[in-house]
Amino acid sequence: MVKAVSRSMIIAAVILIVIIVLGVYLALRPGAPAPTPVATPTTPQTPIETTPTPIATPIVSKKDTLKVAIGIDLDTVDPHGQTTTVVFNVVRHVYETLVWYDDKGNVIPWLAERWEISPDGLVYTFYLRKGVKFHDGSEFDAYTVKANVDRWVDPTVRVPLRGQLPIMKAEVVDKYTVKIYFKEPYAPALRAIASYLLITSSKIIEKYGNKTITEAIGTGPYKFVSWEKGKRVVLEVNEGYWGEKPYIKRIEWLIIPDATTRVAALLAKDVDFAYNLPPTDIDRVKAAGLQLVMPASNRIMFIAMLPKGPLADPKVRQALNYAVDKKAIIDHVLYGLGIDSKAPLPSHFFGYAEMSPYEYNIDKAKKLLAEAGYPQGFKITLLHPTGRYLQDKQVAEAVQAYLSKIGVQVELRTMDWPSFVAEIRKPLEEKTFDMVLLGWGPLVADAHFTLHGQFHSKQAPPAGLAAAHYSNPEVDALLEQAARELNEAKRIELYRKAIEIIWRDAPWIFLYVQKWFYGAAADLKGFTVYVDGEQIFFHKAYFG
Repeated sequence: MVKAVSRSMIIAAVILIVIIVLGVYLALRPGAPAPTPVATPTTPQTPIETTPTPIATPIVSKKDTLKVAIGIDLDTVDPHGQTTTVVFNVVRHVYETLVWYDDKGNVIPWLAERWEISPDGLVYTFYLRKGVKFHDGSEFDAYTVKANVDRWVDPTVRVPLRGQLPIMKAEVVDKYTVKIYFKEPYAPALRAIASYLLITSSKIIEKYGNKTITEAIGTGPYKFVSWEKGKRVVLEVNEGYWGEKPYIKRIEWLIIPDATTRVAALLAKDVDFAYNLPPTDIDRVKAAGLQLVMPASNRIMFIAMLPKGPLADPKVRQALNYAVDKKAIIDHVLYGLGIDSKAPLPSHFFGYAEMSPYEYNIDKAKKLLAEAGYPQGFKITLLHPTGRYLQDKQVAEAVQAYLSKIGVQVELRTMDWPSFVAEIRKPLEEKTFDMVLLGWGPLVADAHFTLHGQFHSKQAPPAGLAAAHYSNPEVDALLEQAARELNEAKRIELYRKAIEIIWRDAPWIFLYVQKWFYGAAADLKGFTVYVDGEQIFFHKAYFG
């Protein structure tokens, strides 16, 4: 027989159930803290000191307008007609690309959220970001991407950099998926797409057709507001931007051709950032409490030696490398704005391989000249520009002085820039000089664009601008294979082998990688130096 349950026991049981249910509810409700683990007798507990997570303070810029001084005016706002890095820098705040770079130069998703590459390397499939609007209100989608690619490949449209991105065609898969086709595998494709294929709206392409586009309509964080030729370009924040909105509402790009005037404007606080300042003003800008911005560029400086006369002998070319004190030129002629070359391309390029440098050694230079049959030296002519590169005339004079120490008498010759370019474009047999001082700075930090452009035999003038007229079948084969190789580890090894041969053959006097000198207001923060060192982005800049 079952005993009756007392009333007090029933009440106690009900209270216990309520407590349990309430505890479960409190533990599982949204936003509830995680339950604290209960220690077992075999697990001694050590007290844990906790620090409250600080709440991030929203960034608010003390000033809404940023004034930037640049040295040249825009020549075009056509997204597919760009040729000049500074102009590209301005419009890149307005236009965007399918992919972009992080601060280490790696390709990252942008207007495309992800991509796939076919096994044969001929087809790139991009899966696009949804909800992106152009400044004219039109939608970004696969049809827009195809319209931009169609314009890029249209032979009736002026696209100066078409050869750097040899796309064949585009195909729409669905509204947010597009395929881009290449005729043959092109290893630098993603980096080239990140650098060259600026996207504008379909409405703009329909409006202008194969004519030059004069309305800058993109998806970027800033809208193009006005352009007073020779004076200023004004951008204003895109309030409908799909990404993180800029802190600075307005950017005024002021056209100030004279570098000395740009320095004066910066010192007077008439501008907040100034491009390409004279190296002689480094101490002056520093003393004023302003920021010095001196990044490495994509531009390598060199003296190309033509394969004729004494310079046809690799020993002679090596001797000239040993005879020039590059570090002294950097320190005393460039005011430190250079990095001694240890390869025929900058160290931040994909495919870079460091070589043993040609250290300054007069005795070794003389020994090599004697072995080559020129113990007394010889006479040669060096063509050089004036005002095109940092301290270019002074660098040419320094090289002339160094080579005289080993008996090589150098005649310096210069001319205006158009005539200079026309002269270096001539075939080898028509050239009236022996060496030429040049800089080579492709927009894309990839070995292909320097090594193929300067050392593949088919790029020798007049077909290309490979100024040394260098020709080595083994190097040609390595560069061609590297341009098709999609495995990056294998591609790096191919470039290493090519660089070793080029370094030994010494078609250049390997000088230095040029650095830039910019100045910025002390309170300007958050701006980004692009991987090429030549473009500065103000998407996240603010005055603090």
